[in-house]
Amino acid sequence: MEKNDQAWGKLLKYFRQKKKLTQDEVAFGICTPSYLSRIENELVIAENSMYEQLFDKLGINFFSLQQHLENQMAFLETAYEKLLSNNALTADEINQLLALQQNEQSVEQQILAKLVYGRYLYSIKEDIQARNLLREIEPIVSWKRDRITELFVAITAFGHLSFSEFEQLAMKEQRHAYSQYLANAHPFELANYHYHIAFSNHRSYNFQKALHHIDLANHFFKHQFKPLFQLKLYSMKGVIYNDLHRFREALREFEAGLDLLANVPSIQSPLQWSSLHNNIAYCYECQQSFQRASEHYKIANQYDEDLHSVINWMRTCYQQNDSAQLNKLLSRYDESAFSVLHHIYQRRLLQYALEEGHSIRRLKELEETVFPHFNDQQYYALTIFYAPLWGRFYEHLNAYKQASQCYKLALGASENIRQRMSR
Repeated sequence: MEKNDQAWGKLLKYFRQKKKLTQDEVAFGICTPSYLSRIENELVIAENSMYEQLFDKLGINFFSLQQHLENQMAFLETAYEKLLSNNALTADEINQLLALQQNEQSVEQQILAKLVYGRYLYSIKEDIQARNLLREIEPIVSWKRDRITELFVAITAFGHLSFSEFEQLAMKEQRHAYSQYLANAHPFELANYHYHIAFSNHRSYNFQKALHHIDLANHFFKHQFKPLFQLKLYSMKGVIYNDLHRFREALREFEAGLDLLANVPSIQSPLQWSSLHNNIAYCYECQQSFQRASEHYKIANQYDEDLHSVINWMRTCYQQNDSAQLNKLLSRYDESAFSVLHHIYQRRLLQYALEEGHSIRRLKELEETVFPHFNDQQYYALTIFYAPLWGRFYEHLNAYKQASQCYKLALGASENIRQRMSR
């Protein structure tokens, strides 16, 4: 945050003008009017004793004002740390953030309050409003290692994730190294930033860079007790290892997460247990250990009926040739239960895959609806699984041209992943 001794000149000018006093009147008996002018215009920084006298002339206790501003800065930092730790702000804290945005005593505090409020808006999924607020602030960011720049970089990165702009965020950090502006920030903030960059690189299939940034996040996070964030680090690193086919290391990270959950009651929730077991299940699915994968998807679903785990469980049942369990899941979870489009499409594919008497018309209808969406959203792993399956169905109907097209789709998806991994 901007040091107070660099802001006192602005405040002197603000209060002097508010009280409609001239520089001659305020400076009389303390310093020359020209020296006061230089203080107000931040050309010089005076001793605290002079500030005390000048503010006293304005009827303001310098030390009380100093304490008041420090308390406001401390509040902003506390509110931001709560948001980073996924803790909700109280109604009073939200109102105080709104009030500080109108604080005429400190322009810096106005901007910082807007930035923290923007992060709050992202936390409650008011993404458009948050982005508009950040765009309003961007022209006045100094792009130095000051507090405004630090928060702008970190909150903008979080915003990219909120809009699913994974590749855009990954490329911004690769090209501009925005992490340099956070060099003097708190280690927890640096850990959060690198976690977000790791996440974006992973979703962009740039797994080696994702691993690099998750290692940086772990480095900056050491010696801090924030178990929920530690759990996120274990899970993210495990997911990255899994996509690098380093399955043993992936399971080691997930097991560390299970151990942490088992021993820290404050972070135990159905969502956390379900998410971790879903990751473990997917790791086994990637190793074609479908029985163990199915067991963990079932556990995940028992903790929390997360539809992402449900659709993964359905897919594993199909690969395991467990049509009885798959039919139970299809009956239990009707298409109307799903809202995410790729979940809906996978359910349609799997339901049709179970049916007898496939037709070229119906296969083509599903192919032309589903696979372009997988490609547009870069769900390449789904294309690699489902496109060859459709190819085999076409082959059974002697529709070899259509089968070939499906195999080409899978090959193209595989090539897209290869290119991203090699960057």
